[in-house]
Amino acid sequence: MISLLEVAERVQNGPKMEEKEWDMGMFQKMQELSDRHGLKVEECERFYDVDNAYADQLFDAALDYLCEMGVYCLNTNRVIQFTEEEVKEACKEAPSQITVGRDKDVRTIRQREIEDNRPPNVVAGGHSAWNEMLMPLENMIKELVSIPRVDYLETFNYNRVMGREVHGAPMVVYAARKAVERARLGIRLAGRAGLALCNYPILTSTEALIAPKDEERGLRSSDGLLLSVLPDLKVETTLLAAAVYYHEYGCFGMNGGAGGSVGGFAGGWEGAMIEGVVRDIVAWIVYRDSIQYSGVVRRMQHDAFHAKEKSERWDLLERMDRIGAWCSFAMRKALRRHKNTIVIGGGGSGGQTEDQVSVENLLNTAVSTIRGTVTGGNLAFLWTPPPTTVRWGIEVSDAALRSGIKLKDLDEMLGRIRREKLQSADFSRDRRILIYSEPEVFFKSHQACYDYIEQRPTDRFLKSRKEAVKYLEDIGLEFA
Repeated sequence: MISLLEVAERVQNGPKMEEKEWDMGMFQKMQELSDRHGLKVEECERFYDVDNAYADQLFDAALDYLCEMGVYCLNTNRVIQFTEEEVKEACKEAPSQITVGRDKDVRTIRQREIEDNRPPNVVAGGHSAWNEMLMPLENMIKELVSIPRVDYLETFNYNRVMGREVHGAPMVVYAARKAVERARLGIRLAGRAGLALCNYPILTSTEALIAPKDEERGLRSSDGLLLSVLPDLKVETTLLAAAVYYHEYGCFGMNGGAGGSVGGFAGGWEGAMIEGVVRDIVAWIVYRDSIQYSGVVRRMQHDAFHAKEKSERWDLLERMDRIGAWCSFAMRKALRRHKNTIVIGGGGSGGQTEDQVSVENLLNTAVSTIRGTVTGGNLAFLWTPPPTTVRWGIEVSDAALRSGIKLKDLDEMLGRIRREKLQSADFSRDRRILIYSEPEVFFKSHQACYDYIEQRPTDRFLKSRKEAVKYLEDIGLEFA
């Protein structure tokens, strides 16, 4: 397939274009391709009712976009162009599984099938900053990776290190190295020295990305790093430089920029689906990302939040979620039929609700985990979750497999959980920002779930878990 050096050449020599011109051209091309390939999105009853012909039309639209438009480089203001043969060849060569880690901690990360009966791979960790005043980072990591089912760790970064704010290249390099070094120490403390790390960079500058490479204390050839395609199909030379460097070294790449957004320059639901398929392919071609976040098709702004009545707001959210789920499934099906894609999708977060120990939070994690497990994703528990969230998600995933939950069961089961238990809950907040301003507030919800001194779940968490298990068993899940 096309080499990364060839991509780097085209970054410098492709057609020059202003970013605004690219944005408007993207909007117009998405409308044209939606009409050309008959992608009009209708109301749907079941999210999985996507026929093969539609999925193929969606992939063809993405292929046409890449061949007619290419992808935009923010740093050089140039368009990287591809031929149809290059795109198709790249899709054929994308791996269906990769091996990460070393020694007894070697793991195979696989592409799962829809309704796959194999347990998902599990990634846990950060995708966020950490503040050392809360507790040493290595101790937090030790608790997360002591869970045997965790296959690799996504790392954290620092906003302050050695009592100093991180700013400027020298401090950024130091902080980048220290964050990965502490992650390496944490997995050693857990007795899992060979566990793979996936570096979540503090910045996307070349020095920040390359600084952590260190076979003893930093990134090894058995590790990986996050190299994300930006919205509106934009890439960066710094990430490409890191991709060249680490690909030669042997590391895997992970795309945190999957999916498509309604309301951006992709336009409506149809354009957002095309964007999602293209971002997956581009991440592989430009950065060699073999693992992709599941990526969903979602609205950038929910009209429902402007509705006056609570019932009206809920109805609008349900409708948008239903359409979004259908479009997301169509996007994933188009990719499955034409490209190997190892998907990390479903799981839970440590940063979307004030009360991590609430039954509502456990059930919200269950909804995401069940959907991810049944629709063929692997599981991610990020944004600094307490260990209880990771264990709970794995437990729910196993219950879904044990119970034989199928696609046809999901709408009724998950819809019932949302209607009966989650209507009044708000999971829209990104609490990671508290790490910078009120770290104690962020950590308080962790301590409500897990006693880091005694290294065990709190009594309150166990009480909430018991209630959540009882509810899920009543609606059809079989726990061990």
